[in-house]
Amino acid sequence: MCCRYRILPRRDDGAVAAILEGLEKKYPGLYKTGEIFPGDPAPAVIENRGRLVPVPATFGFPGFDGKKNILNARSETVEQKPAFSSSLRERRIVLPADGFFEWGRDAEKTKYLFTADGQNTVYLCGCYKNIEGILRFVILTRAANNSMQPVHDRMPVIIFSDEVRAYLTDLTAARRILAVSAPPLICEAAQ
Repeated sequence: MCCRYRILPRRDDGAVAAILEGLEKKYPGLYKTGEIFPGDPAPAVIENRGRLVPVPATFGFPGFDGKKNILNARSETVEQKPAFSSSLRERRIVLPADGFFEWGRDAEKTKYLFTADGQNTVYLCGCYKNIEGILRFVILTRAANNSMQPVHDRMPVIIFSDEVRAYLTDLTAARRILAVSAPPLICEAAQ
């Protein structure tokens, strides 16, 4: 679930523009926009000493076998899993996105783009680790809502800009956010 998402540089979205401008000043060329694949360095936001800070972060924790990256963690059990529990408590991250991709269960494995109804930008919730000086993140997932269920039974935990600070700075608020229902999504075949 949620192995690719998209962040397009949007000048009409002040929050995304500020994140990308901050990254370009401090980390020029160390992140990617467009379709984000596992292993890509992507625009992200973390909390540092009470401030929300844009940083580049790489998609995926190193796998247990040293081969495949771990991309997702189930929000329902993330605090019980040793690989993720301290990251959720101490190192939450959000990934700005205008949509995410999922593949259908049909024989053709149709690629779908999911976007939030009426929102240009959403934030995917995650947690991260600093591994050899590189921030590595996983995206938290939840049970699919009605708009996602025809394609997949899981979906990323999605928040909007007004919830970013609470998710990043307050563990109690983050737990509440992980437990609330997901927003309705628009699904369209992607290319």
